[in-house]
Formats: sequence, C-alpha cells, structure tokens
Amino acid sequence: MEYLNYYGLKEDPFKLTPDPEFFFPSESHNLALKALDYSTETSEGFALITGEPGTGKTTIVKVFCQNWKDRADIALVLTPSLGPEEFLQAVLDELNIYITGANKNELLKTFRDILIEKASKGRKVIIVVDEAQNLPEETLEELRTLSNLETEKEKLLQIILVGQPELRKKLRSERLRQLNQRIYTRIDLGFLSLNETKEYLHYRLIKAGRTTVRFDDSAVRYIHQKTRGLPRQINILAQRALMSAYMDDSKVVSKAHVRAAIDSISIDFKPESRSFSILRVF
Repeated sequence: MEYLNYYGLKEDPFKLTPDPEFFFPSESHNLALKALDYSTETSEGFALITGEPGTGKTTIVKVFCQNWKDRADIALVLTPSLGPEEFLQAVLDELNIYITGANKNELLKTFRDILIEKASKGRKVIIVVDEAQNLPEETLEELRTLSNLETEKEKLLQIILVGQPELRKKLRSERLRQLNQRIYTRIDLGFLSLNETKEYLHYRLIKAGRTTVRFDDSAVRYIHQKTRGLPRQINILAQRALMSAYMDDSKVVSKAHVRAAIDSISIDFKPESRSFSILRVF
C-alpha cells in the first residue's frame, strides 16, 4: 500500500486480525495474562474471560497459547456450537489423541491415563474454548465432567472459557450452577483509558516500523471519545485517519483527519464503556 511506504511502515499498524506480535500490554491485559498463568500453574481447573466484542479476548488467548506452547498441549476450540460427543472428539483431535472402538466410559478412562502420563512429565493439558457463549448447556456440562479428570493432588485439565458478557449470565443458570461454582478465576476485560489509548496508538505504529508519523493530542482525545477505548474500534478509526492524513500529505494525524475518517465509515462509535476486573471466587 502506498500510504504505508509514505510513512515508512512495514505493515498495517491497525490491522484487525488478532496478532500476538501487536499485543499491547495494557494494565488490564497484563493482569489478565497473569491471572491465566496463575490459574494454569496452580491447576485450578477453570478460568473465564469475558468482554465485549473487540476488547482483545482472542489476542490474549493467542499470546497465552504462545507463552505455554512449550510447556503444555493445547486444544483450541473455535467452533463451540457442538454437542457433547462432537465437542469431546474435537478436543481429542486438537490434542492429536486418537482412541478408536471405545464407548464413552472407556474413552474417558483412556483419556485420563494419557493425561496422567503427561502430568508425570510435568506437561499441562489446556482446553481453550473461544466464543464459549455459543456452547449448548449440555456441552458445558460435558466440560464439568471433563474437569473431574484428576488425581489426588491436581486437576489434569485446565479449561479456559472465552466469551461475550452473555456467557456470565448463561453460567448463572440453575442447570449450570455446579459448573459455575468451579470457576475460581474470572476476568472481565474493559476498555482502554485515554492515556492507554495514546500509548496503544504509539505502540502499534512502532511495531509496524514507524518513522515520523504521529497522532497529535487532539486526535487521540477524539479517537478515545468516539471509541471509549475499545481496541477494535480504535484500530478501525486510526487506520482510516492515517489514510486521511496521507491524502492530506501530512505526517501528523489531527482531529480533522479523525473526523474525515468517521465520515467515511458507517460504524456507530458509541460502545458502552466498561472497567476491568478480575474476580477470584473461593
């Protein structure tokens, strides 16, 4: 792209694809990663990440998986709208575990034996379910059954549920009460503050190979005002504002360029601002 060459950028700094290389270590995202690490290291069994679309849940999951890939076998389930048996098979496939000719009890027994062997070698087994709000209740119950795979000393599986806020409501249903009681670490991602938004823009430009281009303070404030600090919307608006500055032959992105960006896209920049919290339930 010509505008990338104009600014001396190696790649699009505000691409929407979740990329661990562009992970911005804000206070909330760093705390979320630390909470996931602690939950996994202590073999709690379950952890929950929720947040509005665009808050960075998938990016956190990718960074977490990258950090643990040498210490754990990880099943990343991206199509969660599966029945219990289909879900279990998807998990086994992701872990490269192939068990044939077994009924459900035999399958779980063999799976437990494999997990015990991995635990004896100090290797964790982690199941990550993205968009978990789409899981049928009976499949969530299957996860509770899987969490029963344990020794006298530890849980053999770490299960991380990632989803939108309605997942929390789903877990509070009477049918899922027992599962909900087993989730000790709960992470609810919020939006970026004004200062974090400024640092976020600068960070992504640097990662993409920035030379002299910058967002002035009025542009940063306007972007934060319009997006409330939601990372995905920041990316959309910043990308178009950068293009607007390029068309204006400017190395400084101003509030006027952000206004022009808003006029060029049909997105309602009015997300509900949310704070960040980590809840530990005992």
